[in-house]
Amino acid sequence: MILNLPFKPRLPAWIGEVGWRTLAGAALLGGTVHICATFAAPLVGAGNAYQLLRDALPLNRMVVLPAPASGKQILPYLQPDMLYAMCRYELTGGPVSVTAAVSGPGWVLSLHTPEGDNFYVLPGGQLRREEVSFLLVPSGDAAHTQRHASATDTQVASPRPEGLIVVRAPITGLAWLAETDAVLRRSSCTQVKR
Repeated sequence: MILNLPFKPRLPAWIGEVGWRTLAGAALLGGTVHICATFAAPLVGAGNAYQLLRDALPLNRMVVLPAPASGKQILPYLQPDMLYAMCRYELTGGPVSVTAAVSGPGWVLSLHTPEGDNFYVLPGGQLRREEVSFLLVPSGDAAHTQRHASATDTQVASPRPEGLIVVRAPITGLAWLAETDAVLRRSSCTQVKR
């Protein structure tokens, strides 16, 4: 003879007293705390990439970094199949003139704020010219830029007075490494004096 007894788990008594509104409120509160903590983590962290680069890069000068190698990268997670040139800029002394090579597919020029926000990207392409040049100016400084820029200068407004310019070039093979490095070294970043 088999007894078929219904299984009834023993739950704590307080579970029956909690209403659905309390559970929904707890779930919403937990989600809100999780999202806020995720967004706040980079702001309250001990260090960020810009702090590392501030100590390593000279001001308003383009530096071509050595090819990424294990344990010898200036920043973690740099792609090993890319070469990088970086310039830490500051616009308090005047606008910065930027010339960069973006000579083909895979080449990218990007501008970043100290917080890591990307505010300008120019990908290389087969139909684009190999070198681009522009004047990096402070946001809302129209009077200053009109005095120093010619009609042919492209101007890019920076939301912050300091930041980072990154030129990324693909390594298409070891045979072309020296050529890629030479093209990348043509990139420049210089401050225009007032």
